[in-house]
Amino acid sequence: MIDDFNSLVIRGARLVLRSARLEDVNELFGLISESREELSKWLPWIEFVRSMEDERHIVEQWVYEMQLRSAIHLCVTRESKIVGLVGTHQIDWINQRTSVGYWMGTTYIGQHFTTESTAVLLNFLFENLKLHRVFIQAATENEPSNRVIRRLGFKWEGLLRENERIKDRFFDHNIYGMTQRDFAGLKESHSVYLGG
Repeated sequence: MIDDFNSLVIRGARLVLRSARLEDVNELFGLISESREELSKWLPWIEFVRSMEDERHIVEQWVYEMQLRSAIHLCVTRESKIVGLVGTHQIDWINQRTSVGYWMGTTYIGQHFTTESTAVLLNFLFENLKLHRVFIQAATENEPSNRVIRRLGFKWEGLLRENERIKDRFFDHNIYGMTQRDFAGLKESHSVYLGG
């Protein structure tokens, strides 16, 4: 049993996922700042991260959530450099389920880092934490994210109408799910992302 999630290190084929920590604030804020234009199209929280202090508050919250085992927040690293973030939202331990989210810095989009890091996280959630169900959602107009989700083998489960407000507009979201049984059937196709 993992006491808390603040010391996780999970290796993929090309990437290492590790728990976010306070020392990452500067690097994360720099990555968000240089990727702000792209990220702000789909992530409403971006407009609230305007300073290093804003980012510090967020990372402090992540560290606390990981200490409680209520969520996982992992820096996606390539050769020790942070290229993005992947993690869970609230983990429902009673029903053995959670949802996942991710973002990559603009420079790293198109290199399949999102697919690989999410596959590595899914493997950890299903194999190590023994969760039963994981779901994910993406704005219907965010085709790159929907493509990643489908590539990972999630099943489309429905449409959430006007689900998220970004700036002055409400976006519909596709919602997708994956069960432990689904994941078992995908393990071979995911193995390319998991490394040795």
